[in-house]
Amino acid sequence: MVATATKLSAMTDTTDATSTSTTDSGGSADRPPNLLFVCVDCLRGDAIDTGWGKTPFIDSLVADGRSYANLHASATTTTPCVASLMTGQYGEHNGVRSLREARLSPDVTTLAERLHDAGYDTAAMVTGPLVAETDLDRGFDEYRYRENDVSVFDDWAWTAADRLTSLDAPFFCYLHLWELHEPISVPERYDDPEFGRWPYERALSALDAQLERLVDRVPDDTIIALHGDHGESITWRGHPFHALAKRVRDKVRYEFGVDTRSAERALDKLAETVSPVTIADRFIEDGHGETVFDFTANVPLVLSGPDIEAGRETTVCRQVDVFPTLLDVLGIEAETTDIDGESLADPDLVDRDAYVRACGAALRGHENWVRALRTADAKYVEYPDRDWEPELYDLADDPAERSPIDDPERARSLAKRFPTFDAVDGERLDIDERLHALGYR
Repeated sequence: MVATATKLSAMTDTTDATSTSTTDSGGSADRPPNLLFVCVDCLRGDAIDTGWGKTPFIDSLVADGRSYANLHASATTTTPCVASLMTGQYGEHNGVRSLREARLSPDVTTLAERLHDAGYDTAAMVTGPLVAETDLDRGFDEYRYRENDVSVFDDWAWTAADRLTSLDAPFFCYLHLWELHEPISVPERYDDPEFGRWPYERALSALDAQLERLVDRVPDDTIIALHGDHGESITWRGHPFHALAKRVRDKVRYEFGVDTRSAERALDKLAETVSPVTIADRFIEDGHGETVFDFTANVPLVLSGPDIEAGRETTVCRQVDVFPTLLDVLGIEAETTDIDGESLADPDLVDRDAYVRACGAALRGHENWVRALRTADAKYVEYPDRDWEPELYDLADDPAERSPIDDPERARSLAKRFPTFDAVDGERLDIDERLHALGYR
């Protein structure tokens, strides 16, 4: 697969952008490009292009393509994130509010539906909580669910590769990978400090090699989109005190409603004094879904392929922007104005307020949900159903979000910038057994 470096915005006129060549897959001059959208569950924004593990293939995508380093997820748990990717809407609009309140509203148009209507062969290979009952299968000609005990590190990779090569052009294939999600199983060859300090890094190194094999099977006229649905807390797993501290915290905070934030910050400082870490994280956290800190909310987006201009964008952008961006890149009209996102193909891109929610299963109900407004230099955090003081972080002085500041005027100003919604009620799915099998409470 070969990437060409020209203007990202050039793809808005598909006929002109493709008029000079045919493709290995038998494509013609008037056919739009294919799209392979790889979403890696739990892929942190700081895990690529920063020296984590050994990821030569991902590094090459970044070098040849356009990356968005300051993009923030709509939520810090899978199903609401993927729903935002597929609709360009926040959960309050599309109906997917959490892992359990996860039925997509029938009133929204998905990316797969739009591309199917534009003549694309559409296929999805998914796993985790992305079961067909969510209605996220809408618009896909084929929606294959992979059980979580089947790995891309095994023979399934060849199943995926064979399916990719059988798609008719133009095609849209959505591939959701679970290999960075706990419990992580690192292939023996990569389970070595050479490939990273933590199992997460080592699994990422192994995943990089498999991604290269998959992408090598797609034709040259294919746009590759690499994305993470949300980030992950990774550094303290396995610490002898971690599991006990988290159980106590969860009981006191989530069940009894006690504000434990000051105690948690003190514990973080103690843990880092004893065993320093070099990345943003929290001792008490475990995975994702419980916080709106950047290590769970900041996710990568890399676009690589024909007519994608190489570069690194650092302006603040949002997961809801991915849907209109991909349509722009493919030269296809959205045919709807009912989206919360805006295309990132705008040559005059400016910072956008990012709205992020924590609504994970571990929070044990709506009363513990968290929401944040993330700007270029600040993050404002509030707890809508708890009588707790909001938090304000000055990201210029405290990029790791260690210590909230006292600036009531600034906090009030940011609080007014939350998006407003005529919210759609979420429909609860009967998928508890599935979620328990995935490790969710």
